[in-house]
Amino acid sequence: MPPDVAYVRFRRRSGWVAPRDVLSCPSFVAVDFETANSLGGVSACQLALVKVDRGRVVDRAATLIKPPAGFDEFEFTYLHGISARDVRNSPMWPDVAGFASRFVNGLPVYAHNASFDAKVWEDLDSFFGTQTAPNRFFCSYRTARKLVPGLDNYKLPTVTNALVPGYRLNHHEAESDAEACALIVAALQSLI
Repeated sequence: MPPDVAYVRFRRRSGWVAPRDVLSCPSFVAVDFETANSLGGVSACQLALVKVDRGRVVDRAATLIKPPAGFDEFEFTYLHGISARDVRNSPMWPDVAGFASRFVNGLPVYAHNASFDAKVWEDLDSFFGTQTAPNRFFCSYRTARKLVPGLDNYKLPTVTNALVPGYRLNHHEAESDAEACALIVAALQSLI
């Protein structure tokens, strides 16, 4: 069975929880997308990537993304503060995809609520005909729920407060969310 097929089967069974051998990888990337509206991942309007090596943030990248016509209605501006005006001169996904793929460079990727962010990436690739979605995508939310029982909930602010006290989260700002996810995963690594 090809490795990608095996991974997809594993992901369905695991519910996005990183297995011990993946969680123990010293290097990984955290990602966060923001979307303009509820039409799906093609409406992505911001991407942030944070690379960690041995528990320390070693690189980061973020960009606004201009959604294509038909997916460019900004109904979530109230949530993340990004408007059509903000992305007017921003690159579209095909201009960002190659860089994002090179940034990940085969490392495990985490997002807080990975089912959302992975679908955004897959929707963008499908719509634009790119093939950049990471093969190894895991969820800091679900992994924290498994390794840190007893929190009131596992939303990003709650898990950040529990595992990264003192981090000042600017929730729904992609750079801050991706960094919080990265720091959560680094904290989870110390628990295994």
